Amino acid sequence: MGELLPVIERLTETLAAGRGRYDSAAKLQCDIISGYQTGRQPLLISAPHPLQSEIPYFNTKQTHYDSEKMLVCELRGALSASAGGREAVPSVRANMGCGIVASLFGVMQELFDDKMPWVQRHMKKEEIAEMTAGDIGITPEFRAGLDHMEYFHETLRGSGVRIYPMDIQGAFDTAHLVLGDDIFYEMYDDPPFVHHLLELSAAAVCLAQDECLKRIERSDREVAHYNALVLPRSGGGVKLSEDTSTLLSKSHIDDFVVPYIRRIFDHTGGGYIHYCGSNPHLYEAVINEPGVTAINFGNPEKHDMEKVLGDCARRGIFYYGSIPKYAGEKTEDYFARLAKAAHRDGRVYLLLQYGCAPGETDSVGEIWDRAISEYI
Repeated sequence: MGELLPVIERLTETLAAGRGRYDSAAKLQCDIISGYQTGRQPLLISAPHPLQSEIPYFNTKQTHYDSEKMLVCELRGALSASAGGREAVPSVRANMGCGIVASLFGVMQELFDDKMPWVQRHMKKEEIAEMTAGDIGITPEFRAGLDHMEYFHETLRGSGVRIYPMDIQGAFDTAHLVLGDDIFYEMYDDPPFVHHLLELSAAAVCLAQDECLKRIERSDREVAHYNALVLPRSGGGVKLSEDTSTLLSKSHIDDFVVPYIRRIFDHTGGGYIHYCGSNPHLYEAVINEPGVTAINFGNPEKHDMEKVLGDCARRGIFYYGSIPKYAGEKTEDYFARLAKAAHRDGRVYLLLQYGCAPGETDSVGEIWDRAISEYI
């Protein structure tokens, strides 16, 4: 430890120059989501930063238990948000993999040189059946993630760079990681067991969220996410991933997914939901869930995004993330199309992520402001 400190200090000093802008951007995002009329709509631009090419690269196996290496890799992404020059707020996380909540059961992820950690060995049904919520607790694996967060907090103090929670999966995703693919058989063969596992998973998710939030400055007011977004805690502020849930039927979503989303959001006060893939039944469940303040898709190209934006506007929730352009579509036409679809009653229910070249950030921002002005 210590050999990367000069790199970290240089990156932190560079990022800290924009602290005032990050604070203003975070406030604007939270105000917009909270329903205040601000006269300005955030645009979450990212762009390459010249320092990024000078930063050493480490794979996730190298960073998993090394706070300095992990922070260096996270700050590389933070530079993109800073270089965007608009309302994307730089943030970092302890990037421990999507199995980090499952680790609260005692499940261990395997580490790889070429991909993210992944759970390969699952728990037996008999082991899970004997567990109670009291058996869910902080394991050495999860403690390592918390240690990273505490190191980030001390190192980034005063820089304006936010820390966001580890990768918090939803209850069904977590249950899938703990039990493995047998969960799809058990939904038919032994539904009470699956509900028992989901109760444990919901307890693990709530514990993970609580422990992460304790280590995030100002988490009583706001929570950052994914190097761009900042959500107000008045709407919960947390994220759930429901990727495995895209594989389920409507009845299984109603029985095994929705009640546990609701249970977790009752604990946190709400939040936003992410999933990759496409499932119309999951979409209807998520868009109509009372605790949801925003949604995000890993594959927006699989969705009719103008319909999604209209649904969000009617529901009074936000779409956060990137949205594909049509082939050959001009930037001004693209922004106008999205703004028209996402507006209702003087508000635009969209926090758009947009990537561009460093020399284009100012002109892109001006095009956005013109396109959006008709609707706010």
